[in-house]
Amino acid sequence: MDEIKNVTIYSKEQIKKFLEVFYFDRIKYPRIIVNILILIMIIYFFRKTEVNISDILAFVISLFGIIELNTNMIPKINYNKLIKKGNNGPIDKKISYNFKKNKFELQSENNSETIEYSALKKVIEVEEAYYLYINNSKAFIVDKTVLNNQEITNLSNILKKHVSTYKSKK
Repeated sequence: MDEIKNVTIYSKEQIKKFLEVFYFDRIKYPRIIVNILILIMIIYFFRKTEVNISDILAFVISLFGIIELNTNMIPKINYNKLIKKGNNGPIDKKISYNFKKNKFELQSENNSETIEYSALKKVIEVEEAYYLYINNSKAFIVDKTVLNNQEITNLSNILKKHVSTYKSKK
């Protein structure tokens, strides 16, 4: 395999998309459980014959919980926090990747690192990027729009081969 080189500049749109995928992937099962509990609470509310203030308050909080859990509300809040960080955040940061047979090298303006594919916790592939998770809370974004079809195919095959958890969400 030839080396595959990639330069990714973390744009605002890439960060927004990553935060959405990160959020919905990370809390999938707890979200389902909480949604069921909220649904039970709402059904209970409508079956009651007498309703008091605390019931109405619990109902409103339940509705807010459903909205919060099932929309992009939390990713948007986290995105706005990143925007406020300014130069300390990841937006507009440039990372150069050099993908090789068993590892990849990455270089940013103040950091250089070599990572074995087998050390990756998981990879999520979306239409326009790969998210390479180092651990549960840290991932690198690799922009696929700057790669040709052959490079995308080769890189996907390498990642599928070496990383135990590979998800495609195209």
